Amino acid sequence: MKVLTALSVHTLFVLLVSAHGGHEDSEEIAKLANAGYAIRHMATEHHIDSFDTESFFQLHDLNRDGVWDREEIEAIYGVHHVYSQKKSKDDIEHQRKADHVADTVLKLLDKDGDGKVTSEEFVAVGTSGLPSFDDIGAEGHHYDVESEFFLHHEEQYHSTPETQSDPSYIHPEDVEHFAQHAAIEREEVEREAKFQGITVEEAIRAHEEPPAARAPPAESAPMPKITRGVPPEKQDPVVKYKDIGKESNSQSEWGTGEQGYKQPNTPVEKMRKNLPYKYKFRRNWGDF
Repeated sequence: MKVLTALSVHTLFVLLVSAHGGHEDSEEIAKLANAGYAIRHMATEHHIDSFDTESFFQLHDLNRDGVWDREEIEAIYGVHHVYSQKKSKDDIEHQRKADHVADTVLKLLDKDGDGKVTSEEFVAVGTSGLPSFDDIGAEGHHYDVESEFFLHHEEQYHSTPETQSDPSYIHPEDVEHFAQHAAIEREEVEREAKFQGITVEEAIRAHEEPPAARAPPAESAPMPKITRGVPPEKQDPVVKYKDIGKESNSQSEWGTGEQGYKQPNTPVEKMRKNLPYKYKFRRNWGDF
């Protein structure tokens, strides 16, 4: 994450604004400039160039109750969008702007004076009856700032590879947009520095410094080869019992020593002297 300092942002702003002499309107923009508000609004905000009066009404009936109220009229003109709010001196002036927009539209469309506009009332006047309030900053923006920048600036002036190079981003809108990103990134770094208990400058350097290259993993020693013997149950009897005679010599006679009359469990124990015959062989059900 690259963070711009306040000085570098200000310097960049001065240089870029001085280099930007204004956008050259395309033929399409020139046509929209002479169109009514509804046509311009649908083209620039919704990318729709073919619509009828009824569809315009339904699109902006936000709560689907069949009428436009004051809030929906204000939304059509984007009165409370951040771009519009920035053009108001304070909250009082902004509320006056919102009231002016809603009152003007209701006076033109609300024929029965109930404070709402029905579909029939709007169709009777038509989309051409919608006034324009561009002069007071009610330009109909609907989306968040990032989407509005892409829709109204990036898409119009930076839509080709040639206009997406770093030297092409010289418009005041570009500078303001990047400055906002820099401010957001600065706030993130400040929160990170506070959390880690370091200075902001240290946090910035941590982001700017490339991560240390990882050392190649050390070669691990080869695993020892394990040779597994044949399990007892699979051994040849000659091999399995070759030492049983020697081992049996260590066994005490039946009824003596520590083993006493303990029932034998292993082949060696079954070799004890004087062991009863019944213990010498294991009987299975098939033996009977």
